[in-house]
Amino acid sequence: MSFLDKVTKAVGDVVDKGKKDVDQFMKIQKINGEIGGIETKIAGFKAQIAQAKAEAGSKAIELLRAGTIASPELQAFLEQITGSERQIAEEEANIAAKKADIEKIKAEHEAEHVAAAATETPAVPPVAASPTPAAPVASARSCSACGASLAGAAAFCPQCGARQG
Repeated sequence: MSFLDKVTKAVGDVVDKGKKDVDQFMKIQKINGEIGGIETKIAGFKAQIAQAKAEAGSKAIELLRAGTIASPELQAFLEQITGSERQIAEEEANIAAKKADIEKIKAEHEAEHVAAAATETPAVPPVAASPTPAAPVASARSCSACGASLAGAAAFCPQCGARQG
């Protein structure tokens, strides 16, 4: 067997081994894909079971509240649910009170702005003794929301935070 024949045989063996490895990999990947599909089905079935249990529990609680059924085991769940519902109502009332506090703070702040704007007196420019050419004055801008003076090209009012634009 010549050197060239040995090299050709060695390369052929490597290619055959590579094909076998690729075939094995493809078969394994196919089976893993099938397993993934089955696991997805199982997860769907488990979700259906969980939903059915939740609906059954809701129905049982409704029947307990209506007095249609009496079960000491389920009564403990009903008491737990009722307690949680009560706590939710209390927390929602706390949220409503805090939102009312926010509105009160905003109203007080707005009232202060209105009062401050009403008491401000415009500055009277001094009378010049001799007519001299006036220096260029930068145009004064004011906030469109609260009327506060704006410096330069401010994008937001420093007083109320309103966007200027």
